[in-house]
Amino acid sequence: MTFLWTDRFLLPAGTRRKFLIAFWFWYAIAAVWFVRLMNTWAAIWPVSLFLVWWLVLFFHEPLQRFAAWLRLPLVLKFLLIGLLFNDVVMENLAVSFKGDLHPNLFLNCFLWLGPYAGVLAGWWLLARFYSYSPWLVFILYGIKGIIIEQDFLVAKLLLSKQFLAAAVSIPIIAVVYGASVAPVFVVLEKELPRPPRRPGLLGAILGIGVPAILFYGFAYVWFKLVAAIFGLKIGA
Repeated sequence: MTFLWTDRFLLPAGTRRKFLIAFWFWYAIAAVWFVRLMNTWAAIWPVSLFLVWWLVLFFHEPLQRFAAWLRLPLVLKFLLIGLLFNDVVMENLAVSFKGDLHPNLFLNCFLWLGPYAGVLAGWWLLARFYSYSPWLVFILYGIKGIIIEQDFLVAKLLLSKQFLAAAVSIPIIAVVYGASVAPVFVVLEKELPRPPRRPGLLGAILGIGVPAILFYGFAYVWFKLVAAIFGLKIGA
């Protein structure tokens, strides 16, 4: 159980635990408010991503044993497990099983392959240079989500003084994004290289920026390819 709290990131151990407890308390309140605001039980699906993250943490040992059993190159293992969590689990839960790029859920996941592969490529590259912990990946990618989700939604809410809506959105978005990428760092924690360099401020900035840049870069190329080869277009 110490795994849940002692995984290192940019805070000392005591502060880290207090921060996590405060955040999840905030999340619980925001989740209840979010479901009430949406006025539909479908809102439970994106909120349920917190459960995905905690299940991965609680069952990290059998998941790590299963990953070790897979006889695949590490980079391929990282990509496949990562895509399982972000392209299949997160994508469908976050949109309440209503495709946001295509109404067919299979095609919707297919269209998202490129962008999410870009995210994973960014984290794979960064993990060659910095020793990112699963919790730090969760936090940094959650911050990235807060910044860019729905064309800077949180910033727009704050600028328009909709502080309650922003307070509800921030933890929900953070968990949706964090739970999409960080699980692969839990599952492959014993197999990923451990660079001696700890991620300081620069590593944190790169952790937010590099996966975001590659998300859009891979998305642009991938959407062009699937349109040219398969005739699939976004929203079709």
